[in-house]
Amino acid sequence: MNDSKKVTEGYLLVALCGTCWGLMGVLTKKLDLLGFDEFSVSSLRPTVAALFYLLYTLIKEPKYLKTDIKSLVFFIFYGVVTLDGMFLTFTYAVKYSTIATASVLLFTNPIFVMIMSRFLFKEKLTKKKLIALVLSILGCLLVVRAYNVEAFKVSFLGIIFGVLSGFTVALQNVMGKIGASKYHYKTHLVYSFLFAAVFLWFFRPPWVLVKNATSIEAWAYIIAIGFFATVIPNGAFVKALQYVESSKASIVCSIEPIIATILGFLIFKEQLEVWQILGMMLIVFSVILIQGKEK
Repeated sequence: MNDSKKVTEGYLLVALCGTCWGLMGVLTKKLDLLGFDEFSVSSLRPTVAALFYLLYTLIKEPKYLKTDIKSLVFFIFYGVVTLDGMFLTFTYAVKYSTIATASVLLFTNPIFVMIMSRFLFKEKLTKKKLIALVLSILGCLLVVRAYNVEAFKVSFLGIIFGVLSGFTVALQNVMGKIGASKYHYKTHLVYSFLFAAVFLWFFRPPWVLVKNATSIEAWAYIIAIGFFATVIPNGAFVKALQYVESSKASIVCSIEPIIATILGFLIFKEQLEVWQILGMMLIVFSVILIQGKEK
């Protein structure tokens, strides 16, 4: 596969990521209605993902389970700090503020990514990137209705957890780029999610997680949030970082709120306003812009 095709594949994988992560809002809301608290939902994601990656690798490609102590230290950091950090900080940002406020603060992550990538990977800070960044952030603000003051509840803890959620998402991007250059993405995924799951089991053991799983519907949503909103997007994202710059990947991932908003409109009959549609158009334009050649 030539470089051009690899880059195209990378962008498609990142777009798949944003699409799957866009399912999170709907699936979280469904599980909440079935009696699962925020911490349990956060723990379910790495638990299902870890089981899938471990079983798949054991059966299909056990050679990717081979690693060393130095690599394990990296996977522990990635799993506990970046993955669990992302799951938990966003959950608590919502708890101490609102979904709209937490979402706005989460979308600060491309800024962190662009700054860190400039120093760690020497990625150029071009005018096109900056324009695409501004457009994507503005688009995300419109999609989550940041113009509606009544939708926001500001608190000190909410702001802290919201900014931390943006930082942990950025850290996942940057650390994923480092991991992609050193380890096979399958080895990276299986160990990172395993350590992420084990850490959260100290707070929500597996037998507690399934306490409310008393119906086929509950199991369906557990599998969906673990597989469609975690396994597929995280696998695609780690692989995509082999071909795409971190800063560009973070901007393309901003299609996530578009998917979430459309699903909210279709499933929960949530209001879809003209400004939100304009925001979606800005995000799509920023994604197209970032893929063009520099002039």
